[in-house]
Amino acid sequence: MSEVASAFDIAATGMAAQRTQMDVIAANLANADVRRSDGVPYRAQTAVFEPANPAEQAPDSFAAMLDVASGGGFDDVSFDDAPVPEGVRLAGYAERPNEPVDAISQMIALVSAGRAYDADVSALQAAKQMDVETIDIEQG
Repeated sequence: MSEVASAFDIAATGMAAQRTQMDVIAANLANADVRRSDGVPYRAQTAVFEPANPAEQAPDSFAAMLDVASGGGFDDVSFDDAPVPEGVRLAGYAERPNEPVDAISQMIALVSAGRAYDADVSALQAAKQMDVETIDIEQG
């Protein structure tokens, strides 16, 4: 049963991560035409995740992930202390310098995050169905 429980945890973690990404995308779209108090236009952000257990990652993997994801172009990373699901940790929000919010790419990212969320829901439902069938076999 522990394998099924871990399937629940994995699916729930994925759902929480995709929901966070969708929230960030919504904030990007809502603030597309906003200027900060210092006059700088709002810059698109993305949520960056890493494994919750540091032993599961290579040294400097967060920095390496930023360099790979951006081609070395990320300017600013702010960290968030909000509670996060087990198995994954929100490493921070990354923004690109001097790049305005592109509504089309944000909508594409939103659709992609929504599809990943739906895949996690399907995995959760499959794990639940396997758990129910296991119980039926044991009682049967």
